Amino acid sequence: MNQTLFIEKAEALLRKVEDSDALSMADADRSGNVLTIEFDSGEQIVINIQTPTEQVWLASRVTGGFHFSWDGEAWKDSDGEDFWSVLGRAASQLSGETVTFE
Repeated sequence: MNQTLFIEKAEALLRKVEDSDALSMADADRSGNVLTIEFDSGEQIVINIQTPTEQVWLASRVTGGFHFSWDGEAWKDSDGEDFWSVLGRAASQLSGETVTFE
């Protein structure tokens, strides 16, 4: 994938996370390539775009860190786990609510 396409895909992903109704219980704050989602407990999920490696990174205290690459259809980590599954699991654990993404 060329860098322009990567940036378009990664930016679209962050915008989709920001606009998601599934995260209505949390505050999202974007600063450049970094999106921080903070829950009432103070716990956070941090998602950032890593242009040099063409990856999107997601990290939280409870899930640890994940590196996602675009496989032509979806953002997947090296084990094949989908970005939205990891984000839903992390948000569910941090919010105490079931969070799923369509």
